[in-house]
Parts: sequence; C-alpha cells; structure tokens
Amino acid sequence: MKKMHTAGILIVLASLYGTGAMAITGTEIIRKSEDSVRGATAVAQYRITIKTRRWERTLVLRAWDSRKGNRSFSEILSPERDEGNRFLMLDTTMWHYVPKLQKAYKISPSMMLQSWMGSDFSNDDIIKESSITKDYFHKLEGKATMNGEECYRVELTPKPEAPVVWGKIVYYARVEDCLPVKEEYYNERGVMRKFMEFSDIKRMHDRLIPATMKMQTVGKTGSYTILYIDAIRFDTAIPERIFTLQNLQRR
Repeated sequence: MKKMHTAGILIVLASLYGTGAMAITGTEIIRKSEDSVRGATAVAQYRITIKTRRWERTLVLRAWDSRKGNRSFSEILSPERDEGNRFLMLDTTMWHYVPKLQKAYKISPSMMLQSWMGSDFSNDDIIKESSITKDYFHKLEGKATMNGEECYRVELTPKPEAPVVWGKIVYYARVEDCLPVKEEYYNERGVMRKFMEFSDIKRMHDRLIPATMKMQTVGKTGSYTILYIDAIRFDTAIPERIFTLQNLQRR
C-alpha cells in the first residue's frame, strides 16, 4: 500500500511539473528566438535584393541596432543612386533622410504599411522586430513541420492600444533552439498578406543564426525581397551619437 501511495504521488508530481509548470510558453519561445538572433546590440552589413517582374536591384546597407530603447540606425552604401539614404528608429518612431533633398522626414503612422525602398518590406516591418515581444500576446498553438523542421507554432495578437498594423502574426521557431523558420503576417480580417522565410543557418560572430531572410507578398507572383547578412557582430558598444537626429542629417 505504501509503494502504491508513493507511486501515486509521483504520478501527480509528474502531471504537475513534467507537463505543466516546466512546459515552455509562447512568450518564452519568442524571447529566446529574439535573444538568439539579435543580442543586446548588433552592428551588421546587409545585402538586400529586390526583385519584381520588371526589374531587379541590390542595396548594400550598414546598420547599428540596440535593444535598449528600441533604437536603430542604418545607411545605404550602394548603389550610387540610393547611397546616403539613412533611417533612424527611436522606439516606434522612424525618420528617413533623403540626401538628394538634404532633408529628414518623419514616417507617419499612415505610412507604416508603405513599401520600404520599393521592397516587399514595409516601414512597419523595419521596426516591428523590436516590438514583437512587448506589443503582442503570445500563444503557443502546438507544433508543426515547416520547411522540413520541427517547429513551435506561436500566434501573436496585438495588445490593446499597441502601435502595430498587423491583426495577427504566426511565428514558427525550431524546437531544438527556437531559431525562427517562418513568419506569416495577417490583416485584421485574418487574411495572410505576406510571409518571411529564414534559411542558411550559419555561425556568425558568436552564435548560429539564419543568414538569409526572404519576404514575399501574397499575390505578387515573381516578386520577392531577400535580405542577406554579410557580416555581423553582437553585443559590442555603440556610441550614443549614432542614434541621434544630428547623425541622421549630417552632410
């Protein structure tokens, strides 16, 4: 009887701790995924290839990112006609400096869904990565096989009054390490408008990350945008002057 009683206690403990309290949550998955691919800071150089049915071009971009205060600064290095375009983000506010006009423009909320530099990325896509943990509720929906990987499927829905434009984001992260595999973006009516796939996982600086991200707009056949990480360093000190309007508007 004593052995049976002990066995019963073990079963109860297993049900409480083995499958409940110790199970990973949607928020933990998102945070772990963000920590893996972003770090506290990042300094990187990217290539962004934009392809449509009529033309194709590639931008080279240098970027500085800090999760403290959700700040980022980036500058286009080439091609020549786009060189010198700069972008500054402070929390959820974004500015664009246009060198030909020698003027900086604040991106208004009504412009957040507009295309960024003619790509499949919108202005909102550029800033949403820094708000994905704080502006959404995260619900773990289960597991799914995505692009041959066993993934967690996490549904993100906006918190009340959150400054976001998507009605829902579905996030797929690898079970083994929570690295992102795919993100799906839905409007307020529940219709998927875009999706982004992550691939080419490699060691860059001090960690494994997806080095290639492909964004596609639903219904735009033959059009897509691919972002390649050419070089990146994490958790390095970034001077405060980088994230200023003075730096954005320098000539």
